[in-house]
Amino acid sequence: MTTTNELIGQLAADAKAIPRPGAVLRRLSIGLAIGVVAASVATVTSFGMPLQAVHHTGAAAFAMKLLFSTALFGIALVLLFVAGRPGHELGKRWLWLLMPPAVVAISAVTELSMATPPQREAMWLGSTWQTCVAAIALLSLPVFAGVLWAFQCLAPTRLRLAGLLAGLVAGSAGAVLYALFCPETTATFLLSWYSLGMLVPGVIGLAAGPRLLRW
Repeated sequence: MTTTNELIGQLAADAKAIPRPGAVLRRLSIGLAIGVVAASVATVTSFGMPLQAVHHTGAAAFAMKLLFSTALFGIALVLLFVAGRPGHELGKRWLWLLMPPAVVAISAVTELSMATPPQREAMWLGSTWQTCVAAIALLSLPVFAGVLWAFQCLAPTRLRLAGLLAGLVAGSAGAVLYALFCPETTATFLLSWYSLGMLVPGVIGLAAGPRLLRW
């Protein structure tokens, strides 16, 4: 029969070191960096050199797409880091995710109100909406894989929430990369198809989180 001291000794022998907060952040950064580099290579291979479309779209439209995607990436990453650790609750911080779409929505409503019905359809669909959604969703995959690798040292307790945020981080990273090549110019296009492209990996993460992130 195992004594108390022997049981304590066995548990201590099997114990693993708890990663420091700095180590967790470093691992997450490494996973993201590897995923972004892989996605960047895929982007250049598929679309050529970046920023060529800026001559057509203008700097303002390019900045709008880049800032929208970058803001969502930063917010989703912060929320993911919180949700990935036990004992940490997001509370109402998830509302931060609504801020960039709300700003772009104001611009979209303004431009639509000043356009004729045929112009509105062109603003909404552009000429590349299918390419946009598919590209962002596909470019998110390497980043999603990097995030999942990093989560091996975390211990999320709300797996669906963590999966959703991991997908949104990956999707917004894909959107940042695609913005470097996107030929579209309207806020309506940005709000519709960039958001859909980012939501695809988010929904995948929401559905697969309990299986992919369990520990």
